[in-house]
Amino acid sequence: MSIKMTRRLFMATVPAALASTAIPAFAVPLTDLQLIARQQGEPSIIQLARALERLTSTVTFMTTGAHPDDEPSGMLAALRFNYGIHPVMYCMTRGEGGQNSIGPERGIALGVLRTREMQAASRALDAALAFGGMGTTDPVHDFGFTKDPDDTIERWGEDRVLERMVWAFRAYRPDAIFNCFLDTPGQHGQHRAATVATKKAVELSGRDDVYTHHFTELGLTPWEVPKMYDPAWGGGGGVYDDETPPPPQTLLLTAPERDKISGATWPQMGEWSRSCHLTQGMGRWRPEPQTEWPLHLARVIGGGAGGAENDIRDGLLATVGALATMDGMPEDCAAALREAQDLIDAAHGDYGDPESVLEKAVALANALDAATAALPEALAPQVAHRLTRKQREVAEVIRIAAGVQIRSFVDGNDVPAGQSVEIRTLVDAPASVTVDLVEVLTAGDLPTSEGTDGKVKVDVPTSAALTNPMEPQYDPLGGNGDAWTRVTFSVGGRAVTVVVDLEDALRIVPENSLTLRPEALVFNMENGAEPAEIEAVVTNATIGDLVIPVPETWVLSGDADPAGTAATFRLAPPSDLSVARLVLNPTLKGKTAYKVETFQYPHTGKAVVPSEVAFQVQVVDAKIPEARVAYIGSNNDNVATWIRRLGVDLTELTPEDMASGAYRDFDTIVVGVFALGRRRDFTSRIAEVHEWIAAGGHLVTLYHRPSDGWNPDTVPAARLVIGSPSIRYRVTDPNAAVTVLTPDHPLLNQPNVISADDWAGWDKERGLYFASEWDAAYVPLLAMNDRGEEPLEGSLLSAEVGAGRHTHTALVLHHQLDKLTPGAFRILANLLQKA
Repeated sequence: MSIKMTRRLFMATVPAALASTAIPAFAVPLTDLQLIARQQGEPSIIQLARALERLTSTVTFMTTGAHPDDEPSGMLAALRFNYGIHPVMYCMTRGEGGQNSIGPERGIALGVLRTREMQAASRALDAALAFGGMGTTDPVHDFGFTKDPDDTIERWGEDRVLERMVWAFRAYRPDAIFNCFLDTPGQHGQHRAATVATKKAVELSGRDDVYTHHFTELGLTPWEVPKMYDPAWGGGGGVYDDETPPPPQTLLLTAPERDKISGATWPQMGEWSRSCHLTQGMGRWRPEPQTEWPLHLARVIGGGAGGAENDIRDGLLATVGALATMDGMPEDCAAALREAQDLIDAAHGDYGDPESVLEKAVALANALDAATAALPEALAPQVAHRLTRKQREVAEVIRIAAGVQIRSFVDGNDVPAGQSVEIRTLVDAPASVTVDLVEVLTAGDLPTSEGTDGKVKVDVPTSAALTNPMEPQYDPLGGNGDAWTRVTFSVGGRAVTVVVDLEDALRIVPENSLTLRPEALVFNMENGAEPAEIEAVVTNATIGDLVIPVPETWVLSGDADPAGTAATFRLAPPSDLSVARLVLNPTLKGKTAYKVETFQYPHTGKAVVPSEVAFQVQVVDAKIPEARVAYIGSNNDNVATWIRRLGVDLTELTPEDMASGAYRDFDTIVVGVFALGRRRDFTSRIAEVHEWIAAGGHLVTLYHRPSDGWNPDTVPAARLVIGSPSIRYRVTDPNAAVTVLTPDHPLLNQPNVISADDWAGWDKERGLYFASEWDAAYVPLLAMNDRGEEPLEGSLLSAEVGAGRHTHTALVLHHQLDKLTPGAFRILANLLQKA
């Protein structure tokens, strides 16, 4: 297809018929205001300078870490934007076991959100990204804080971990690998596990007898990593507490104080990336520059530690011109490589003149073609991947210098399996450019055809796999997601092909969906276990298509219109109820029912998470105290919901309630996770709250980090310090033995007698951010510890203050409630009692 016009929009879109049949989760192309902001924030001259920087190096530098946000962002910014080095970040997990400082997403949804954050962080660093965890049910996942790397690897599956990491080394062929953390006691066990696995995988990657399916099925070849570095700095701080000193420095990586294009320091550029990790509370202004990073060369090619270096590029094939000097390089290939290097240098120096850059970039592309054609097979393992990436990078230089702008997006809804969708592509280019071909490519080889008005139609068969919201890789040069667009245009006598990602991904979603509210039920034996309502909403189906199987002794009833799309059912338990858990697996149209969770944040865009519906019902036996209870939350936990499910008439306090003093009408006030850092309406009146406590109120604060507005001298009723570094003040074993220090304390006996049974079946951990110091008014109620450590007594403390009480707990009750742990409900019920 050849199209030529002075200034034109080549369009490639979605049948209107889809709008009435698809699941209502909409693909969202950029709005006019977003397009204006992007154009204003990304001038083409800056884009061109950044694209030219890529050409100056043929080095790939890979980091390995355990979670999104483990990467050394400032150092990577210096490597990419000062040295031109291609960064790749390998992340073992999706961070699904971590915290969420900005919203309610937990578990799988949090893993998807943190994946999107990591992609945004990668874009800020122009870095590629690969994950070790492959999806929402994969064994390699973040299961919370650990202290033992070997136990972590065993839980993930050592062979699985090593195979995937070796694949990444062979696929990306890094010249240097950097372990984000040291394997030392005092570090997060998953951080240590990433380092342990990296060092094992480096030894395996170059062997031709290990994971040979990489060769036969994936077309990869062995890759012996030339260099591996450890940080030559310690990992101590507010969270970690390295027990051994860092290794000696063998290289001091240096950079100028500021990036010459933006004027920012490297820590500031690093924060452009780190500020994408908002779920972890990251992003801060960095006024002080950093120009040095001490590294330790832990291994060089062939094994063994390396010696001192002057430059991170020492001993590496660092430039296109350096490739020409390799032993065995034929003269015709070497000449093309030398010509290419001269053109790179000239183009990079002329970035302010796009016309001159375009002329040189076209010649450079031709020289790279000549070098590739003349490259001998024996040198291909060391050189071919470098030339392939340079060809993709120079195509981007040509696109920008030629003034070609491309937009591509799904024009309509996310597409259910069995339907079709069209993709619109807009190519804006000057008359000197001829658009030759616009293609839509798909990850699953989905059929494409010519659509209406020049659009590209994508057919999604009923057998198509649902879109994995945890994409395994990300490349800043494009080709991400389930579909992307490839545009070929001609300029300066050369055909150029570039790849463009869709502005919002093509997503294959279930053909129908089910939403049940609430998402789980708790029946409390102590309040009669009255029937509970379940609201069901189906999409692309009817209520008559829905089947919710329940045990014979339970009764599900309701007056539902079979032809409708919504209904309210009542679930009644049997009279002989006992503590137990049920899992109900509904079906729609005879197939497994899926729920589709959608959420959107400005820094990550929209995410759609399909998952099989497994409706959990937990029966608990928790007596409820006679108390008027209020809750102060910040949308970071579901504790208020679970208090109500116990049968408590709960009030959630608003800023107006705090201002009017209405909070004084309650016997007990529970402050939710992180809320002290977000509810200024509460903390600004903390002195008045202390008066309320002294007059007979019971204040319960759930776990907080020191940074969450916790002032140890003003927030608690008496001084109480949250421990730091936090690795010392947490118990990661969910089955750790619990010793009761004050057996007669009312919080452990009223209205429920807390026993060993209440500490059984906990998930992920016991608690974190334990108190480290406290006033004598506070009485520690419990002691617990991880294996080989001294007992900690700061998990649950309570102080009598006048006629009232302040209780603080670092137990992860909010998480245990989400996991429907029976004992957590009984402990929570006791915390609600009057002072």
